[in-house]
Amino acid sequence: MATVKRKKTCVAEDILTPKQEAFCRHYVDIGNAFEAYRLCYDTENTKWDTIRVNANALLHKDKIVRRIEELQREDAENSKLDRKKVERVLLDIVNVDPADIYYLDKETGKLRTKAPSQLPKRVRQALQRIENNRGVVKYGFNSKAEAARLLAAWNGWNAPTQLNIGGNTKHELRIGYDEDINEEE
Repeated sequence: MATVKRKKTCVAEDILTPKQEAFCRHYVDIGNAFEAYRLCYDTENTKWDTIRVNANALLHKDKIVRRIEELQREDAENSKLDRKKVERVLLDIVNVDPADIYYLDKETGKLRTKAPSQLPKRVRQALQRIENNRGVVKYGFNSKAEAARLLAAWNGWNAPTQLNIGGNTKHELRIGYDEDINEEE
């Protein structure tokens, strides 16, 4: 009976040694092959040049390169998820309504401050601080303006602040009104 080769679904099945796998993970985390090598291998009595050569050699092995690329793709995907969470919190800060921290006491007809556990999650995420002074609760919100600035910067909503007009130009650039040119003549 013929054997059927199973298609590999991930690079980890290329069977890296535990030290190679650790090297890949450290390299992705810190971005420095020399340091990643030092963290994974016994280099106590090894010359620095030898460590550098060995780390570089590892970086040129196909299975190491594929595993590093795989780990980087995973990190990039996780980063997208984390960014989406942070953007949701920033949107909560921008959109928070301070009226959500109060309720109308039906017995007295007065506005009362809600306890932190009574606040909706979107309001709690927008809070910077909670103060409790002898049963009197006060809330402080994060800056809406700062949250809006961060959202704008992350999403490219900001107009460029610098216009680069440099380069090899053979013509003079004049900024002004045509009347100014005529007056000089």
